Amino acid sequence: MILDTLKTKALKSAKRNNLFLKEYMLDKTFTFCIISNGKKDFVGLTLTPKNEGELNTFKSNSIEEILTTTNYNLAQRAVTLALINAIGQYELGKVDIPLKANLRIALYETIINESSENDNIVFIGNLKPVVKKLSSYRKNVTVFCRSMTDEKNGVYNDIFEYEAVSKANIVVITGAALIGSTIDAILKFATNAKTVILSGFSAGINPLWLEGYNITHVASTSLKETKKEDILNITLEKIFDNPCYCIKKD
Repeated sequence: MILDTLKTKALKSAKRNNLFLKEYMLDKTFTFCIISNGKKDFVGLTLTPKNEGELNTFKSNSIEEILTTTNYNLAQRAVTLALINAIGQYELGKVDIPLKANLRIALYETIINESSENDNIVFIGNLKPVVKKLSSYRKNVTVFCRSMTDEKNGVYNDIFEYEAVSKANIVVITGAALIGSTIDAILKFATNAKTVILSGFSAGINPLWLEGYNITHVASTSLKETKKEDILNITLEKIFDNPCYCIKKD
């Protein structure tokens, strides 16, 4: 499973670079994890799951404990992804990657550049501002969302997503999908897509960890200068004010 791959890659990086866990928290909007190398802290984020089950509390004291535990505790899975993203942000901080000003704009521009007018474009997760703008320039944009449907505006129940993905030219998957295991099935059905983008602030992994998977781009926010206080006081809209990147895998 892709989450198991990411856990293994992240743990190897943590051990190699002497990273340690400082704290984690499931807040109303964000689940965050803070790690350190003894000189600097690094923050990883994911969207706190909503309407998907009870968020049972748990305690873990180390990176290794979190990344070697396998269970179906929704809260722990969210923290696990936030931790993977924190380690990913550490790794990305060691390389010079071109940054842009706004993730939504960067994602929109990438999709426009990668698609033609009649391509079938499928979103797994409702990235509303991107979808709205894109729909003005592309005819076939469809969204699948677990928490909300709006068929008049092309937002459908995610029970249909595998069928749509199998016919898509472009697939955009929100990073929060990594909390569960449906992403593995989505990727298996996306083999006909020319472009598969993993996107959002929940996708802060090192793109090199995705070797062997048919994901072509990773688009996320850079949290290099982000501190705990920033996360506690930030809104969902403000998170997009952070610098961002869209990396195409070689």
